[in-house]
Amino acid sequence: MRTDELAAKTWDRIEPLQETSRRIHDGADGVSKLQERAIWYVEQLLFGNFPQSLPSAEANILEIGSGLGWIMEAMNEYLCGLDSPPKTITGLDIAPNMLAKARLRLGQRAPFAYQSYDGIHVPFDDCSLDLIYSVACLQHVPRPSVFNLFLEIKRLLKDDGFAVLHFLSTDALERQETFIPWRIEIDNQIYGKEAHWHHYYTSKELTDVLMITGFPYVVVRDDGAGCLVACVSSTPLSLPRNFDRTGYLELNADVKQTQGDPASHYLVFGHKEGRKWFARHKPPP
Repeated sequence: MRTDELAAKTWDRIEPLQETSRRIHDGADGVSKLQERAIWYVEQLLFGNFPQSLPSAEANILEIGSGLGWIMEAMNEYLCGLDSPPKTITGLDIAPNMLAKARLRLGQRAPFAYQSYDGIHVPFDDCSLDLIYSVACLQHVPRPSVFNLFLEIKRLLKDDGFAVLHFLSTDALERQETFIPWRIEIDNQIYGKEAHWHHYYTSKELTDVLMITGFPYVVVRDDGAGCLVACVSSTPLSLPRNFDRTGYLELNADVKQTQGDPASHYLVFGHKEGRKWFARHKPPP
């Protein structure tokens, strides 16, 4: 059995939906709390860090490691609220039982779809997706399989598409030690134990690997709380559709003082520095 298949075993249990929800969400199984967390992931972690990745209406979107579909649901609500309803949001998962539970939650209603895969080849056509994202998933996937997914993402994205991907940083190791001692983490992986495996990255590693994968435009952001968020594309950065020039000047006094053009400043400097033109909220508990 491949290492990615071993790692996926803990996600593919046959058990009631509520028990799965509680187990994979750190004990948080209340609907309101899970909805709040999913909304924060979409609004702040994904588009808050990389607003240029906001897709236009009728986009085809893929979530890698969609689990029970909470973020799929939040993604649809957020984009519909911006008058950009997606054509499809497909949840991709190596664990059939996770997809079955997502389907149980969300049903067969549009725009949701569900796709299992073998952990290697994503069964979609080349250049068929506008946005690919992944949250709190790739940290559990062995490195070779993650790097293979990078190659698949490169194949799947349209020329003007984006991927936004979430990882654990090595800065999280000290904090993680209080939950899962490093010795136990290593034993779980060496002996293929059914547990939540964790893998940690640095910004430089992700940047180097994504660039050698073939993405000419790579930006990796550190959230300061032990996580990294990477955005990749094949085309130069464009001005985000929701860019607010007035808001940018209000939140960036140095630009305002020099009478700089907010749009030009953002394209040259602001996106690299993570500058905002809207309030950024703290993550939910």
